[in-house]
This record gives sequence, C-alpha cells and structure tokens, in this order.
Amino acid sequence: MKGEAGHMLHNEKSKQEGHIWGSMRRTAFILGSGLLSFVAFWNSVTWHLQRFWGASGYFWQAQWERLLTTFEGKEWILFFIGWRDLVSQGDGSKQRVNSEIS
Repeated sequence: MKGEAGHMLHNEKSKQEGHIWGSMRRTAFILGSGLLSFVAFWNSVTWHLQRFWGASGYFWQAQWERLLTTFEGKEWILFFIGWRDLVSQGDGSKQRVNSEIS
C-alpha cells in the first residue's frame, strides 16, 4: 500500500515538473519573440529617422549658420539670451507655486 502511494506521488511530481518546464519554454518563446520583434521594429524606426534627419540635417545646419551670421559669430550672446529666458521662466513658476501654497 505504501509503495503504491509513493509511486503515485512520484508520477504526480514528474507530471508537475513536465508542466513547469513546458510553461517555462512557452514563456521563453513568447518573451524571445517579443524581444526579437521589438529590436527589429526599433532598428526600422532608427533607419527611417536617420534617413529623415540626414536629409534635413543640411537645412538645420544652414539655419544655425544664419543665426550665427546674424549675431556675427558671437555664440555667447545666444547663450545669455537662452539663459535669461530660462531664468525668467523659472522665476514665474516659483511665484505660481508660492501663490498656490498661500
């Protein structure tokens, strides 16, 4: 009697292990397929963006050169204009936060 019970437990245990390994294989297949699809999609998007920016890169370079010509090549003027705008936006947000708290 004890031998039969031990044999039944052993069979159930091996069936459960087979089920676990099957689940692990299915999970690995699904995750692997998803990862492969994601990488292929990402490479495709990157390729299209490189084609787009490669074509329009000359346009943006020309705009930057026009801006530098306008300020006679003095990049520090552009730095201070951008810095001043950034600081003034930061001050406004602090005032809004302080008024909301009060």
